[in-house]
Amino acid sequence: MPNTNEPRALIRRALAAGGALTAAAAAAAVMPVQAAVAAPGEEACVLQELPMPEDKYFSIVTGMSGDGGVVAYRAYPAGLETYERYPYLYEDGEVTEVPMPGEDQSLNGVNEDGVAVGSAWVDGVVLPYVYKDGVLTELAANDGGGASDVNDDGDIVGMNGQDVLVPVVWREGRVKPEALPLPEGASSGSAGAIDEDGNIAGGVAYDDGTRAPYVWHADGTGEELALPDWVDPAEVMAFAANDIAGEWVSGYLLTAEEENAVRWNLEDGTVEVLKLNYAPAINEDGLTGGARDPEAAVVNADSELTFLPGLVDPARNWFGDMVSEVSEDGERLAGQVFAGEDEAGNHILKAVLWECD
Repeated sequence: MPNTNEPRALIRRALAAGGALTAAAAAAAVMPVQAAVAAPGEEACVLQELPMPEDKYFSIVTGMSGDGGVVAYRAYPAGLETYERYPYLYEDGEVTEVPMPGEDQSLNGVNEDGVAVGSAWVDGVVLPYVYKDGVLTELAANDGGGASDVNDDGDIVGMNGQDVLVPVVWREGRVKPEALPLPEGASSGSAGAIDEDGNIAGGVAYDDGTRAPYVWHADGTGEELALPDWVDPAEVMAFAANDIAGEWVSGYLLTAEEENAVRWNLEDGTVEVLKLNYAPAINEDGLTGGARDPEAAVVNADSELTFLPGLVDPARNWFGDMVSEVSEDGERLAGQVFAGEDEAGNHILKAVLWECD
């Protein structure tokens, strides 16, 4: 059984990243939609729970198309008794179950056509998959790997390998992955997000043991993303790029002293620390989604912070809520919120949407 007593920040970071593992052709099943739950009060954003079968334990959002029309999420078994997960796609008020083999199954990205990509742990190996037109297909990979995101052109990004990870892109219509070039001195990396222009955000690992967030531009060039000037590199414990949209990239910075979300503007060459602890999502307007413990929140391009409604009073929210996806127009946000505890005292999360004016 998974350890539900891990520090909540570490669990939440793992959940925000999507988890992830999948394979094989699958017949889709449609599940009726539950009634939406409106947030109390006159909030600018209205909270709606995503549907979930009664026999499942809790759920988290794992991806959303840029237009906000298709949302990927997964449910967990009651009591977290196994590592099996149950991926779903939500579109136009209907939910489609996407059966996947193995364990830790997850659809990590989806585009406006409903093409979803992800991964699953199968027979001791992580394998990448694509779900298209109702069929789940294993992607070609060298020694396994995972698929992290897909854009509306159908280009898929992720990684190949198990011990040494290679950042790759599966171009639309091509079977084999294309390895992304690594900067001098780097020996491995991963690709986590791709925008509609074909720019890719991820990370690289250097031979000296250091790691850095990295962007592969659509024109074939690449660049390492900078630390804020005031940060001592020796104090950095984690530093990563999470999402990319046009000139904007969101990321994560953990030092021995604090935990912060960061945002880069590639056009201006700037980096700023946000009023968020974590920021998995960003759109082309710079609207950044994440959390300021314990509440879900967004920060706009002017660095203004807005908190979002949850299901419990923030004073009783010991686990934390999270915005993990932001639509292109900023009118639909997706993520998960703390919904209380089970009889054993374990946290319960609910996959949700926020519809914003």
